[in-house]
Amino acid sequence: MGLNRTPTAVLDARGSKSLKYGLDRSAEPTCDQPLGPPSPWLSKEVKAVWRSVAKNLMPGVASYSDRDAFEMLVRLTYKMRTNFDKMRGAEMGQLVSLFSRFAMTPADRSKVSVSKPKTSAISKYLTPRAPRPVAPPPCQCEDGSDGDCTTHGPVAQDLSVN
Repeated sequence: MGLNRTPTAVLDARGSKSLKYGLDRSAEPTCDQPLGPPSPWLSKEVKAVWRSVAKNLMPGVASYSDRDAFEMLVRLTYKMRTNFDKMRGAEMGQLVSLFSRFAMTPADRSKVSVSKPKTSAISKYLTPRAPRPVAPPPCQCEDGSDGDCTTHGPVAQDLSVN
């Protein structure tokens, strides 16, 4: 039995998609919809767990099409938090497996690298620049000093760039 297939979103986040030999997932179906709010048939307590677990998800790992698997993760997490002593070994194993598939274990998080968002070519023109330092005007003393003025201190150099 082979290893579980790593989701493409996790491979992208890790930066290892291009490292896989012969990996061509260009025809893989994708879902553009976000995970969304908890399902209406869940109890109030399980909905609270949904929101809590969803906050811990890495961006882009889960989408709307993953709601059923995420619901199973949420239900098992609720059971773990409320009745841990009654959980069976198979349920704990399934919970750990689901945490791994959603990149929520320390080992899985260590494999993920988040890149900085790409900036568009026009954003550098739309982003305001930091103001340039303004130098005080040169000393206008009548003593004819061209450098240090005995009254006002050293003459400020013009820092502006034209």
